[in-house]
Amino acid sequence: MKIRTLGLQLRQGFSGLWRNRVMTLVAVGSVTAVLLVLGLSLLTIININSLADYIESSVEIKAFLEEKLDSSRIETIGEKIGQIQGVREIDFETKEMALIKYREQLGDNDSLLEGLEGENNPFPSSYIVKVDDPNTIGSIADEIAVFEGVEEVQYGKDVVDRLLSSTNLIRVVGTVLICILAFISVFIISNTIKMTVVARRKEIRIMKFIGATDGFIRFPFIIEGLMMGIIGAALASGLVTAIYNYFYRSMHSSFGGVFVMISGYLAPYTESLYNTSVILLGVGMIIGVIGSGISLRRFLNV
Repeated sequence: MKIRTLGLQLRQGFSGLWRNRVMTLVAVGSVTAVLLVLGLSLLTIININSLADYIESSVEIKAFLEEKLDSSRIETIGEKIGQIQGVREIDFETKEMALIKYREQLGDNDSLLEGLEGENNPFPSSYIVKVDDPNTIGSIADEIAVFEGVEEVQYGKDVVDRLLSSTNLIRVVGTVLICILAFISVFIISNTIKMTVVARRKEIRIMKFIGATDGFIRFPFIIEGLMMGIIGAALASGLVTAIYNYFYRSMHSSFGGVFVMISGYLAPYTESLYNTSVILLGVGMIIGVIGSGISLRRFLNV
């Protein structure tokens, strides 16, 4: 294609948007509305997944050691645990550390633990083990339980099983929801763009009769569809950013430090907005181009 011809078709594409500005506004409005819903849903799923990842990563095994083990045997047990495939992190907790931690948990009622220092300390020393994949925590716990010197292993089997089932369900539901919204977006936007093409069917047929090639006719419409997708995606991204920012400010003013703590487990604010905007832009461009291409088919066969 010659540069001169390409420039002419680009000008036709942009001028077509202005000449048919009513239909253009309808199409852009539809793109914006659908992508807004898609973007907000995507942000919600991203944050839910981030929170689920944090919850899963906080799952841990506690291996309580037998009394009166010397330091060399304790160290040996730690080395054996560290060699198990799937173990990510190991921390040793002494009897004294366990007592201090429990006293902090009791808060104002810590007087209940008076007299339990030194030899009267009932808490055993333990290894706190974190794993790479929460789904393997049961098998790793069983492996640690048979080590000589390990008295008991706890990881809250029932709670962990329910937790993993819930997070997996959230991911499946989120993925299905995004797929359904994406399909609805394609359907609505394609049909909206088709309306703009139908409104100009006489123009297409005249160009076809005077000898214009399919490519020459199609390209300006592709440009129009692409621009409508880009504009709609940009507007949707701006609205998503504004709504998300308003949500953050409202939650911070209402819940203060509690929300600040929770927000640390959500997806990074800037990164999640950037990724969502990029996805919306890509979806808007693809749908705009495909919608125009599909809608032109029947009118080019004259």
